[in-house]
Formats: sequence, C-alpha cells, structure tokens
Amino acid sequence: MKNILIGLVALWMAVPALLAAQSAESKLIGVWEVKILPKDAPPSPLLSIAIFGGDGSFATKVSAKFPPVPPFKGFVDEVGPGYGRWIQSSDKEFKLTFYAVLLKEGAADGYQRVRSTMILSESGNEFTAHETHVDFLDTNWNVVFSSTDEVTGKRLETSE
Repeated sequence: MKNILIGLVALWMAVPALLAAQSAESKLIGVWEVKILPKDAPPSPLLSIAIFGGDGSFATKVSAKFPPVPPFKGFVDEVGPGYGRWIQSSDKEFKLTFYAVLLKEGAADGYQRVRSTMILSESGNEFTAHETHVDFLDTNWNVVFSSTDEVTGKRLETSE
C-alpha cells in the first residue's frame, strides 16, 4: 500500500511538469513566414515558408535563385527544400539545424547547412533568429562559403 501511495504522489507531482513542458514546446509548432537577409551575400531578402512539427521536425523551402556572382557562380544557382530538427533550449529560445540540397541547373551540386538560435516574441507570433550560421558545402562536405543571416519569422497558423 505504501508503494502505491508513493507512486501516486510521484505521478501527481509529475503531471504538472509534463503539461508545462508540453505547452512550452507547442509555442513554435505551426506554419511560419520567414524572411532572410544574408549579411555576406548579395542584398536581396529571401522568403520561405517554414513548418515546425510537434515532434521536433522542420521543413522549409526558400524562394530563391542565387545570382551568378561569387561565391555562387559556377557552384550553385538554387537551393532545394530544407529538412531538419528543432529543440527548445529555454522558455522562449529554440535551436534549429537543417540541411538542403544545393542545385545547379536542376541537378544536386552540394549542400546547405543552417544552424540558428531563435527567440520567440512575447506574443509568441514572431521570432528573430540570432547566431544564424549558413554553410554552403560541396558534394564532399567541404565548406565552400559561409554566411551569417538576419532572420525573422511571423506565425501564419498553428496546428491547434
């Protein structure tokens, strides 16, 4: 009987923590409009739609063709869809890593790796990304070019 009571007390104490963790993680879940302003590349803002899944999954497609200028000239001209994972690192901070295939004339020619720390606004409907680091890799995973981006997001819808 004593073990049953201890188990019930432990469960009673764990439920609020589990519910708080579940509601905190759901803060980012949904569909977002993302604006990307590369700091080290030609100054044209890029747009994408990003989907943050409840299981930590991430998918995006940047609407961009790269200009025929260094560092992209002869390397890539477009980025494919991106897929990755996100985790919550504090109440309003999230870490994201994703990868995309880089295309040259429609064929795979390398990879893009993006690592970012996002801070959610008080309203929970916008984020800014700090420490966004983008690596452009060749097919042997050698870094060809790296960039840092300024990224903002606006929630379009949630899954709730």
